[in-house]
Amino acid sequence: MSGIASGELEKRRREFQEEAGHAFDQMLGSDGQNGLVTFAEREDRACELGDRLTRRLLEDHLEADEGLDPGAVVDCPICGRPVSCVGSWETQNREVQTRRGKVQYERAARRCSHCRRIFFPHG
Repeated sequence: MSGIASGELEKRRREFQEEAGHAFDQMLGSDGQNGLVTFAEREDRACELGDRLTRRLLEDHLEADEGLDPGAVVDCPICGRPVSCVGSWETQNREVQTRRGKVQYERAARRCSHCRRIFFPHG
């Protein structure tokens, strides 16, 4: 994750560990079962909590993607002309349905002034 400064990375690690701790508490709770009786209830809760942590990791990873950085000049995939960052980029909120639920992230979109199309660097 070269896109995240070490201080920010440590902050995100602490936040994730705190969220994982809450998931642990929701699963085990103070009574040792946290109101879960049947195997199906236990499995549903474990899957729900694991999926939530998985989505969090995906969102953090996507947020650190250098595709959000508008600094580099990239070629338009449609006409092949270079598109610089000055006045030709914007961020758009995206939502993707994953195997673990919906993940939201922000992505840098470029607007080619020649063909007037919006595209996303790095695919």
